[in-house]
Amino acid sequence: MSEKHLQTGDALPPYGGKLRLFAMRFCPYAERTVLVMNAKNLQYDTVFVNLDHKPEWLLNYSPKGTVPALEYEEGKGIFDSNIINVYLDEKYPDVPLQSTDPLRRAEDKIIVELFAGVQSAFYTAAYNSQALQPNMVETYHKGLVALQDTLRARGTKFLHGETPGLVDFTLFPFLERFEALPLVGKPEFELVKSKYELLVNYIEAMKIVPAVKLYYLSPETHAKFIESRNKGDANYNMLDTSGVCCMRPRKKKE
Repeated sequence: MSEKHLQTGDALPPYGGKLRLFAMRFCPYAERTVLVMNAKNLQYDTVFVNLDHKPEWLLNYSPKGTVPALEYEEGKGIFDSNIINVYLDEKYPDVPLQSTDPLRRAEDKIIVELFAGVQSAFYTAAYNSQALQPNMVETYHKGLVALQDTLRARGTKFLHGETPGLVDFTLFPFLERFEALPLVGKPEFELVKSKYELLVNYIEAMKIVPAVKLYYLSPETHAKFIESRNKGDANYNMLDTSGVCCMRPRKKKE
C-alpha cells in the first residue's frame, strides 16, 4: 500500500473491484474505519488524500470533502466514520463488533458522545494552542477519568469485552495521538501512569491487537506531523516510500 497522498490535479486510481477507503494517514477519524476493516479481515484498497489540496474526485464520495469515505461499489460512496463503521458491522456480520443488547449498544454510544470534549481539547492543544484555555485541560482530564471509571466498572479487558469492539476502535485513534502532546510542548496533557494506570494499561493492550498493530504510529511520528502542520506545511507524505530506490549499494572494489 502506497502512503502517498493524492492531491488536486491527480487522477483517481482505477477501481480494483474491492472496497475502497479514502483516508488521510494521520486522521483519527479515518483510522477508526481502518481498524474496523482490519478487525473484520476485509479485503480493501486505500487511497490517501491531501486534505489541504483535495483531489477534485473526492467530492464524488464525500460531499463535504472529509475523510473517511468508503466506495462500496464502483462510483458509489458513503462518508463519516460512524456511519461507515455501523454499515460495515451490519454488512459483514462474521466478526461482530457491537453487542446484541440494544441497551449496551446505547451505552457504548454514550461513551463515545461523552468523549467528544476530550477530542476537542486534543485538537485545540495540538493545532490551535493559542486558543487553549485552562478549562480545556480540565475537560480533557475529567473525560479521561470518566473513561477510566467506565473501564473499571465494566471489569473487562476492553470496553467491548474480552476482545475489542466498535467502541474501542472508535476511541483508540485519539488515545494513540494523546501520547504525542507532551512531545509538542503540552506536558499538562500527559497520561501520568500513577493517575491513569488502568487507562494506560488499556491503551497498551489495544496497541498489540492485530487490527491496530497493522496501522499504529508512534507518538514521535504523530508529533512530527503535528509540528509540520503547525508550521503551515503539513508533511502528509512523510511515511511514503514509493519513490525511494531500494537497490542495494554496490560493494567497493578491493
